Amino acid sequence: MDFDAVYNWILTGGMGVIGFFLKHFFDKLNSCASKQQVQELQAKLDRADDKYASKSELDELKKSIEKMESNIDFLKENTVRSNDFVRTMTRLETKLDDMRRG
Repeated sequence: MDFDAVYNWILTGGMGVIGFFLKHFFDKLNSCASKQQVQELQAKLDRADDKYASKSELDELKKSIEKMESNIDFLKENTVRSNDFVRTMTRLETKLDDMRRG
């Protein structure tokens, strides 16, 4: 084999490798999303942000719910129920009426 044959083989192989990578690159480029598809996905993502809470917002909500639950428990333990209040007021009114009569 002379120099020209080796040179042609190397040149042909190099062009084949370059052609392979160009085809691979353009196939990848064609499979990418268009600008319109990207904008549609961005709009969907924005709507999802409006609908759903982030993890930090969810943690804040959980903390505020825990505070409310503890406040409710405190109120249940330390306040008078309406039935007890009515019963006590009725008893007090009866005593006042007895004091006025007697």
